[in-house]
Formats: sequence, structure tokens, C-alpha cells
Amino acid sequence: MTPNQGDTGVAGTGYAEVAFHPGRVLRAIARIGYTPESAICDIVDNSVAANARRIAIELEREPNMSEARKNSAARYIIADDGDGMDRDSLIGALALGADGQHTGGSLGKYGLGLKSAGLSQGDRLEVISARKDGPWNKVALDLPHIETVGRLECQTLDLDDVDRERMERLIPGATHGTVVTIEKVHKGNHPSIRRTREALERSLGVTYFYFLQPDDGELQLRLNSELVKPFDPLFTGEADENGNLNDSTWDGRDVRWVEKIRPVPIDVESGVQAQIEITQLVHPPAFANPAEIRKKYMIATGHYGFYIYRNKRLIRWAERFDLIPTEQELFSFRGRILIDDTADDAFNVDVKKSEILLSDEAHEAISEAIYEARRLSQSAWKNARRLLNETANLDPISKAAEALGEIDFPDILPTDPDDALTETERIKRAQNESTRHPLKGFEREQARKQGAKVTLVDQLDDNALWERAHDATLGTVVRVNQSHRFMRMFSERFGNDADVVLLLHAIFLSLASAESGTVRNKQDLSDEIIEQVLTRYRNQASANIHKATTDALERRFA
Repeated sequence: MTPNQGDTGVAGTGYAEVAFHPGRVLRAIARIGYTPESAICDIVDNSVAANARRIAIELEREPNMSEARKNSAARYIIADDGDGMDRDSLIGALALGADGQHTGGSLGKYGLGLKSAGLSQGDRLEVISARKDGPWNKVALDLPHIETVGRLECQTLDLDDVDRERMERLIPGATHGTVVTIEKVHKGNHPSIRRTREALERSLGVTYFYFLQPDDGELQLRLNSELVKPFDPLFTGEADENGNLNDSTWDGRDVRWVEKIRPVPIDVESGVQAQIEITQLVHPPAFANPAEIRKKYMIATGHYGFYIYRNKRLIRWAERFDLIPTEQELFSFRGRILIDDTADDAFNVDVKKSEILLSDEAHEAISEAIYEARRLSQSAWKNARRLLNETANLDPISKAAEALGEIDFPDILPTDPDDALTETERIKRAQNESTRHPLKGFEREQARKQGAKVTLVDQLDDNALWERAHDATLGTVVRVNQSHRFMRMFSERFGNDADVVLLLHAIFLSLASAESGTVRNKQDLSDEIIEQVLTRYRNQASANIHKATTDALERRFA
């Protein structure tokens, strides 16, 4: 009988090899939702885990592109003086699910961070590394090459002069460590260098708050040569000085303890627990300079809730789950949950360690633990607002200033050029504008302390309805002529309506900012000519609005 005789068509038991397409797998793990800053932090985790004392992050811009333009990133570099790797370990680190690196307390989890984070931002990952007293080795993981050959393989390379210069600049004198460079940065719709730098400036000190403490070994973390300082989002040092929150007497002017750190059982059966602490931040309107206070304490819609730290590393920023409602009365609620890797299942930590989904038991435990703290925070905010309303004159103009204080108008439009020469000219024109239209002393003080970008003045030349002023640091301020016939009528009819005042001020501020942007970016005309045209336009518009007010608006509202 031949081997096939008697075949019933039923497969026998055993194993069959399944095809593996490394290029497609790498593409998939690179698309799990990293932002540039979260990807960079995932690589920094490896440096921290390797006992680095110095870590340097450098964001390099594409030549002849404005850093404010999307797709302006040329490469990202993360260098450290940690334990480093020898040649075999270096190649092994590029394996999918790299083994042997993730003991208890590790910042890693699945052995995918270097590959998923790096390739999420660019198609080529270059890694240079050396152990103490060992040689420097260099490898590259090039995704297009892997897709072409159909094999997961890296390229071994010799260090070149660029590598040596980069190492000496970022980790001078280091005899061991690792340098990761993300090349071939994606250009589809990649965030600008400026946006990524600003996001990192805000997040690095929070993310590595515990590791940057002086008593933790004095880790130095630098971003484009600037030293990153630890930033405690709960401001527990101030809470220690001020004591516990009393919701019936708190006036909103200091940080208080709502709940000092305590353990909360998360999974009773397995003995897993979390540490929870909660503070009440300040109430910005209680200060003369609410804009500065909001910035100092990061008080805004995207910053309140819980900061989740896993093994002392932030994994979730301002997480509210569904336990903290989207209400302004909770803007000063700031909590921290500290877990270790034993709580990964209860918190369902994902591959990039930045998304979590509480188990039912964990959700119930945290909900019960924070119930009273949440009530206390809301009650205190209401009390601070009540006290403020009793003593402060919150007129519509002040309310409008507070609402408009944080507007960030676009520097350039999608159609504006973004080469280096254009950027240089843009900076020059901005400087000229600050000279031609300087802020007055009281305007600068109002803009700095109160965020007030709209100023009411008694009169303007040629009875203009508005004119702009500009400061290189504070940006554009608009002066509005309250003696203009339109503004006199507006004040009589709507001056006490905070919502209408806000709308009008938003229009004037937008007009003035549009003028500034036109002067800086319309570079096929001299800025002097543009200034003349804008002045003519402003005076003509002011005259037309004056006539419309006289002929139609006053009759309509008579």
C-alpha cells in the first residue's frame, strides 16, 4: 500500500509550521498608537533600566525647514551612559519579545519597546552600544530591507565620524552606554519638531519624577542640552507645608492634602495593592495673575485626574477612568496611583505602557477609595468660588481676558514656505514688529499676569476701532478704541453680557493676530508695504463700521 492508500482525509495530530512575515509584523507593532514623545520615553525607559546616570535626547530638524512645520523632524537620538550591551546582546535586543530583560521592577514588559517605539516614528533604527571595557558595536534595523528580504535581520556596521561626534557631544567621555537613533522619520503627517519638544518639556519631568530626585542617584536627563528637572504634578511639598483640606474654609490660594498616601487593595485574592494620594491644587481665579497660576500648576481640562506610576515611571497622564466627571469643579483634583508590575493584570497595561483599563475589582476598589476625596474637592472649589465672588469684581472684561489668555494662534499656514531663509526672515520681521508696535508697560503687565490680550483705550489715531501691539515673548495684544461710536453703542447695549463681550474680544484679538501673521509670512512683499496696507485697511474698516453704526445699528437698537 502506498503512503496515501487508506487516507481518510482526516489530518493526524501534531504541529505544522505557520508562516511568519516579519516586515508586516514590525509594521503592525509600530502602529499601536505612539506619539513621538511617548515613543522617545519608551526608549528612555531602557536607559533608566540600564542604570544610566546621564541620558541625552536630541531632536534634529530637517535642513531648510521651519521647526514649526509638520514633518520637520529629521531624526531622534537618545544616548545614555548606562550598562550598555556587547555585540551578541545588542543583536538580541532587536529580537521581537527580547528575552531576559524584564525582571520584577523593570520598566519594560513585553520586550517590544525598542522596536515598536523606534519604528513607530521612523523606518530605520540604529543602535550603538558598549559594555564597560568593551568595544563599541553598531547595528541597524531597517524596515524596508526586512520587507524586501522577508527575514528579520539587522545590519552590522562600523562607527563613522558622525557617530563619534554625536557620542562625544551627547555623552562626553563615556566608555560604555547606548545610543539609539531613529532615522527615516515618517513624513505622512508627522508632528513638528516644535510640538514634540514642547510636549517633552512638559512631560519628561513628570514622567521620570522619581528617578530625577537627588536621593535617587542624581540621574541627569537633558533635552537638546537643557537639563530636565523633576516635576511633581501633585505639588506634595506645598501640601506638606499647608496641611489638610478644609472644604468650608479653603480660599483656593494654596495646595492642600485631600488624601495622604495610603495602600488600597486592588486584588484581594492575589494580595495586589496600589498606593493612592490626592491633593487639592489652587483655584486660579483667586489670584491676580490666573494665567501664570494655571501654567504653573498645569490646571486645565487635560490635566486633572490621576497620574498613574508603574515602577515609579508615569504610564498615564491625568487618567479619569469614569470616576472623575468632566466638571470644572474638579479641575484642582490631582491624584496619583503608584503600582508595580504585579498590578499589570488588574490595570491591563498595554504594550506601550500608556493605556490602561481597570479590572472590575480594581475599578470598584478605587471608586470606593476616592469617593469622599472627590466630594471634598468639589465642595472646596465651590467654596473658593463663593468667597471670591463675595470679594472680587469679576466683570465681563476680566472673564473674557481669562478665557482668551491661553489661545495659541498658528505661527504659519499650510501654504506658507518653511525653509531656513524664510524662518530667519520671519524672526527678523517679528523683531521689527515689536519695535514698530511695542507694548506699553501696563499692557505687558496685564498680558503677563492676567493673560489679558485685549486692552481698552480712550482713543486711537484716525479714530481706528482697533490696532495691534506686539511683544517677542508675550505675542500680540490688541487695543480697542472704546470712544469709537460702535464701541460706545456696544457698551451701552451689551457691556454687561460676559458671553457677548467674550465673542467681540475674540474677534478683535483674531484680527490683530492675523495682521501679525501676515506681516511675518507674506514675504514676497516688504513688511513696510504690508504695514501700510494693513493700516489703510484698518482705518477704512473702522470708518465703515462707524458709518454702519450711525446709519443702521443705532436705528435698529433705538
